[in-house]
This record gives sequence, C-alpha cells and structure tokens, in this order.
Amino acid sequence: MASGEEDGSVEEKENNNKKRTKSALATAWLTFYNIAMTAGWLVLAVAMVRFYLQKGTHKGLYRSIARTLKFFQTFALLEVGHCAIGMVRTSVIVTGVQVCSRLFMVWFVTSSIRQVQNAESVLLFLVVWTLTEITRYSYYTFNLLNHLPYFIKWARYNLFIVLYPLGVCMCVCVCVLTVLCLRRGYGQAVGVRGWQRSGRDVSIQYDVV
Repeated sequence: MASGEEDGSVEEKENNNKKRTKSALATAWLTFYNIAMTAGWLVLAVAMVRFYLQKGTHKGLYRSIARTLKFFQTFALLEVGHCAIGMVRTSVIVTGVQVCSRLFMVWFVTSSIRQVQNAESVLLFLVVWTLTEITRYSYYTFNLLNHLPYFIKWARYNLFIVLYPLGVCMCVCVCVLTVLCLRRGYGQAVGVRGWQRSGRDVSIQYDVV
C-alpha cells in the first residue's frame, strides 16, 4: 500500500516538473517574441519619423516601409498558434480575425493600388497601428517579466479607447478608396503589372480624407 502511494507521489512530481518546464519554455518564448515585436514596431516608428523629417511629406512613406511592415505583420500569425496550443488564454477566432484583417490591409489593399498608398488615411492607420503595437507588445513583455511600469499599463488600457476606433475608421476609408480606384480603372492587382493610361501612371488626388 505504501509502495503504491510512493509511486503515485513520484509520478505526480514528474508531471509537475514537466508542467513547470513547459511553462518556463512558454514564458521564455513569449518574452522573446514580444521583445522582438516591440523592437520591430519601434524600427517602423523611427523609419516613419526619419522619412517625414527628410522628405517633409508622407507621400512615398508606405513604399519605403512596406517590406518591414509586411514582415512584422505577417510574423504576428504566430499569435494564432499561441492561442491554438494554449500558450495564451485568448480566443483563436478573435485573434485570427484581427491578424488576418491586418494582413488583408497590408498584402491586398494598400499593396495592390499604388495611388492609395499616398492617401492620408493610410498615414493615419500606420501611425495608429504603430502606437498600438508598441504599447501592446511592451505591455506583454513587462508583464511577463513581472515588472510592469504604471505608464505602460495606463497607455495599454486608455490609448486603446481612442486608437482602436480611429484605426478601424481609417482602414474603412482606405478600403473605400481602393474600391473607387478599381472602379475608375486604376491600380495594380497583386502579382500583376499596374494598369496605365497613355503609358503613364495616373496620380489621383483624394479630398475624402
């Protein structure tokens, strides 16, 4: 009887040790991931500020940061995997919708039509995304390290109130402009050369945003 209790106790200890090891590995990976994403969006922020200071305009900004933006936004697909395997307690569906909507904007909307890239609404959603992601990923990083500064926590739960609806509105504006461009016969489809008129790209002025 005592032998059976000892075997059960040893097995329970082994299971607890395995859980602790998995938890430690998950925490280490999530810390690395969030640090990398924070750094990535900080790089984007610096690139945006530098471009504006050098050029004095936002026109051409999107093209200058497109590759970096696509890389880090696509890298965010890992968050769906984190939810799927239970590494974080968040809905897979909600996270998937959020990530995929961003990828749709980056890969299929703003990258499809060059003229839309210079719209003010694109600039605004880039600024909103950058502020949101720097705040979000830095919050997760400090939280995992058990050292969460008050201003990071404050920014995480207060800036969201303004940035989230503003970001959604700007994305809707960009989608509307994209549809208008397609109806007018301008733009370039993904993987296809852009349509042209008279052998020249046509620049469109937007007064909507």
